[in-house]
Amino acid sequence: MPILIVLLGAISLVSLFRRAHWPVELLTHFRPQLIVACLGGALLCLLLAERWEWALISLGLALVNYGALPATRWIKPEAALATSPGLTVVWANVWQKRAALEGTLNWAKAEGADVILIGEHPIVDPAEMLPEDYPYRLDTGATTKRRYAVRIVAYSRMPLDDGAVHPGPGPNLRPILSFAVTVAGKHLTIIAAHPVPPYDTRLTQERDKHIAMLAAHVREPFVLAGDFNVTPWSAGFKGIPGRRVGAYLFAPTWFSNIPLLGLPIDHIMLSPTLKASAYCVAGPTGSDHRAILARVRI
Repeated sequence: MPILIVLLGAISLVSLFRRAHWPVELLTHFRPQLIVACLGGALLCLLLAERWEWALISLGLALVNYGALPATRWIKPEAALATSPGLTVVWANVWQKRAALEGTLNWAKAEGADVILIGEHPIVDPAEMLPEDYPYRLDTGATTKRRYAVRIVAYSRMPLDDGAVHPGPGPNLRPILSFAVTVAGKHLTIIAAHPVPPYDTRLTQERDKHIAMLAAHVREPFVLAGDFNVTPWSAGFKGIPGRRVGAYLFAPTWFSNIPLLGLPIDHIMLSPTLKASAYCVAGPTGSDHRAILARVRI
């Protein structure tokens, strides 16, 4: 047991002092899991070996990791706002699978979504999917031969204004999709993005540049959605504009089928002038991600 606690201590300290450097940056996404592991280590020391000194060390490590969590930046949905004018938005990364796309679109339609934003859209013509229910489309276009290229498609019940596709940072140039819809006589900007995964130092830097670019595209009031490949307690999250809809600690959106290892890396963010009446995470649709839904109120 002491060896495991020393290992937890080393991981905790490295993740604190080298948090912006890959691969240590990956450890910061598992801060809550580190807290649970340290608390479990303290309990086992007391129950199995009565090692008070190691139990206190492990408890101290749990407190250190807890202290490293940033201030929460999320909006609690208010059910009382359900009757006010608004928009229901869904984001989903469907992992380039047609079955996952179909399952997600059907779920979103059943939930009354007005706008559906799809990341990693498969090689399918969007015009074939629910054309009568969602007649308006905005598509970043088919993916190129770049390894980390990605396609984003917006499906909408209402007309889309000012639609644009903006290139992200190089070398992968992952696109940023932006458009506006009119809700209760007001223009609402909607942005969808999917930065690269942090598989190495170069990709981590590209992901962070991508997130930094988003501020140039938001216009009040705005909804920003995507798979950002960052958790709310990692350093990269603070660069995402707005506040996240819904709590995230026990609502993972990726690897959610693996107990204690799932992470919330998909987010719907709102500008300060907007509120929400609902938030939910969908069940499995065939992707490694779960779709998320927010009801946004003007």
